[in-house]
Amino acid sequence: MRIVKLGLLVILIIVVLAGGAAAGYFYVLHPKSRAVVEMKAPSTPEAIERGRYLAMHVTGCLACHSQVDEKSPGEPLVAGREGSGREWPEMPEFPGRIRAPNLTPDKETGLGNWTDGEIVRAMREGVSRDGRGLFPMMPYMTFATHLSDEDALAIVAFLRTLKPISNKMAPIEVAFPISMFVRLAPKPVETPLAAAPAPTDTLARGRWLLKAMSCSDCHTPSEKGEPLPGKSFAGGGNFDVPGGGGKVYIPNITSDPATGIGAYSDEDLMRVFSEGVGKAGQKLYFMPWPYIAGLTDADKKALIAAVREIPPVSNVVPASTLKR
Repeated sequence: MRIVKLGLLVILIIVVLAGGAAAGYFYVLHPKSRAVVEMKAPSTPEAIERGRYLAMHVTGCLACHSQVDEKSPGEPLVAGREGSGREWPEMPEFPGRIRAPNLTPDKETGLGNWTDGEIVRAMREGVSRDGRGLFPMMPYMTFATHLSDEDALAIVAFLRTLKPISNKMAPIEVAFPISMFVRLAPKPVETPLAAAPAPTDTLARGRWLLKAMSCSDCHTPSEKGEPLPGKSFAGGGNFDVPGGGGKVYIPNITSDPATGIGAYSDEDLMRVFSEGVGKAGQKLYFMPWPYIAGLTDADKKALIAAVREIPPVSNVVPASTLKR
């Protein structure tokens, strides 16, 4: 009996030590972060316009951080609420509640007291001002490799020009144990990032846009938060339209001619980007085409060139069931 008790004690000690090691790994060593780098955003009209173009039409900052009309195709912004934060409807498959914070210069509820370096760190490294790791729905892992200092600071310059709006957003809610693993995502950016390709370099620019715009986040099906192997850009995910408006299925945008966009002409794709209308004439929901519409013609053509080279994947996606 004494040996049994001793054995149980040893097991208990091992369990406690293992639990302490796990807690230390997740809650002491992560999220990985570095001291905020002192940075200064420019205030020239050219820099602000560059930031506006990126935030509005490329990186999707305002699409996620603003109140939107969820019942309208493309979820256009609610006028006067740009950058004030957003709360998504409850999603049965998501263990928590998704909220995007206020990005306006309001000093109490927005970014008014943040330094430029703190904003850039959050944008590219996934660490908030208070050291909290950000949920990776915010595509900081993409921005960590595709958003140069110049572009990141241009976005900051633009955000500084937004109308301050007092709107205190509650933090995102993520259930355990996913909340624990989220802490592993942030990583410091410690090497300079290359500038975005010039619009004249069509294919390179398109590849950069395809990544910077996070197109794969919606168009690649996933399971338990992980992309399905061999299904890049093959579609199949779905969203419910608020108010019982039906279900929208994310399309296959690979070059497959039967189930993807291989049969789309360049004009068809231009209409998708500029008007939010599919090949069959249907209005597109959830795809943020009101923001993509603001891309220059050169960038739209570059994006088309990049989409064209996505390898074909045969994946039949159900038709959306819209009730309007």
